[in-house]
Amino acid sequence: MTFGFGTIKTIRRLYSTNTAINGAFSSKKVIDNVRMMMRKVPQPVVVVTTSQQDDPTHRRGITVSSFTSLCLHPEPMVSFCVRIPSRASDLLHASGSMVVNMLSQEQVPQSIAFSSPQAEQFKEVPFYDDSATGLPVLMGTLGSMHCNKVQVITTGDHELWIAKVIKVDEGVGGQLGKREEAQPLLYYERGYRGVGEQVFMSAYEDCSLDTRHWMHRAHLRMAWNYLRDTGDTEKATPLIKRQLQIHFDKNDHLQYHETITSFYIHLIDLAIKANHGKDKDDFFDFMERFPILTNPQSIQHYYSPQLLKSPLARSSFLLPDLKPLPIELTDKQ
Repeated sequence: MTFGFGTIKTIRRLYSTNTAINGAFSSKKVIDNVRMMMRKVPQPVVVVTTSQQDDPTHRRGITVSSFTSLCLHPEPMVSFCVRIPSRASDLLHASGSMVVNMLSQEQVPQSIAFSSPQAEQFKEVPFYDDSATGLPVLMGTLGSMHCNKVQVITTGDHELWIAKVIKVDEGVGGQLGKREEAQPLLYYERGYRGVGEQVFMSAYEDCSLDTRHWMHRAHLRMAWNYLRDTGDTEKATPLIKRQLQIHFDKNDHLQYHETITSFYIHLIDLAIKANHGKDKDDFFDFMERFPILTNPQSIQHYYSPQLLKSPLARSSFLLPDLKPLPIELTDKQ
């Protein structure tokens, strides 16, 4: 058999294409292997806080990932990663100083509060402003390290911050100040989500967060995580419904509603599909893009109060009586 010049070019092109495909599969395999390995490694939950130098009331905090101690000599150095872009990153660059707060196992609410970009992060979180630096320090932690920026390296969609520790505050740990409470807040053996989502889902699944936090947005966040993790609406739906039923069973004043639950699962699924190509890991950006999800009254545009209040709607899914279910969503809808 002989090969003409055109045939040789075709073979080269196919080889090149197959090499690229195999490289992509290889890369995906490595990513999956790293994900599985890191699920076995406990990670400390750390909140980095900072404030504007000329205005200490302008303060931010962020639940960071990949915190570690780099070295002790000749000077103690630590590192942590910050997702970009973010307001916390902007303020960290402007300040150049920060406090690394090591959370105790009692501080799940704090870890979730600082994984949110909401304006009033410190509103219900105990803290004080350090008399020497003016930086905000969280209370009830295992301890806090006051640091100054040494170097920032941008890698992918994160910044790696390297900071020098200039002072350490010993924390009491927990809410009662007992020695046995001084245990670190860790996350592991879960899907490889961002640390904020990791802790949130652990708290939701373990029913360990204050029930006052289980509002409409918390239910949406749980469903969003399951839909993303499984990548399959049929697989995610029973998981979502089971978690809601568990939480409602623990709160006598709340009752599970099949039609409302199914309606919002449908909306979140449509929004995830419409969000294709956008940042898939930022729940708060996701909610800003689709405000129809944030409004608990959105369902009233589709269902009459009479239908929603019926026992049948509570026990089984009913189609809307005001207008058909949406078949797609758009940004800002």
